[in-house]
Amino acid sequence: MEFRRLVVVTTVATAVTALLGVLTATAGAGLTCEARWPLCDGAVFGLFPATFMSAIEWVHRLVAMVTGLLVVGTTAAAWRGGRARRVRYATLGALLFTPVQVAFGAFTVMVREFVFGYSILVLTLHFGLAAAILGLLVAASVWTDAAETPVTPDRVRRAGLAALLALPILMVLTPRLLVTFGNLVQLVYYAAGFGAFAALTAGALWARELDATRVAAAAGLAATVVVVQLVAARRAFGDAGQIVVLALTVAAFVLAAWAVRRSHTPSVGRVESVGD
Repeated sequence: MEFRRLVVVTTVATAVTALLGVLTATAGAGLTCEARWPLCDGAVFGLFPATFMSAIEWVHRLVAMVTGLLVVGTTAAAWRGGRARRVRYATLGALLFTPVQVAFGAFTVMVREFVFGYSILVLTLHFGLAAAILGLLVAASVWTDAAETPVTPDRVRRAGLAALLALPILMVLTPRLLVTFGNLVQLVYYAAGFGAFAALTAGALWARELDATRVAAAAGLAATVVVVQLVAARRAFGDAGQIVVLALTVAAFVLAAWAVRRSHTPSVGRVESVGD
């Protein structure tokens, strides 16, 4: 498999793993482990899960294992193939974060109370690491593509438009504002959120290639706001929490819209040389 396709597959697998993690958490499947992690209440390697909930937990683990192997393979291919330094270090960063992410995944099912509170510290770090790994792999994908194909302002616009399509979904599905925040709704919510984050990150990096500093800053800030909003959505209780989450989503939408509008200006079109 050519490297450009490999890094994209790894990025998509990472996003799928994160979504399965959301499903596992919202369904309460991780509670099947309790004090028996890593075996939980299923057979070794999950060949015969004891319950439907434990099956969800083991499917998440299986996909995470495959994704981990893809990250290892992508990193090795980047370094052995002599890819640009920024691509090599982006994949290496994803690789180094992966075992830490696994450790925090274990904490989410083993630890009920932590130093500053189980939910706030462990879940936030677990989610934040997932976003960091996804962001690094998106960066590796963008930079690999930029090294082989000229970057155009149209790519920045399309990335921004993709985010503008996803962000209204987050607005409508704001936790417990208009709809019940059940398992399926949360899955759609976080799928739209990860999609918006990936699109905004790609748009920011493509804008940087074009030396469109302000567009890159707006898209990058919008991507950061999306992550903060997704974390806050896990803690959104009461009217105040809902308003904060909705306000963050609106802020990300405004920033993305501004970036798309600015990407149409004539100054956004100079392609710089792509190097280390």
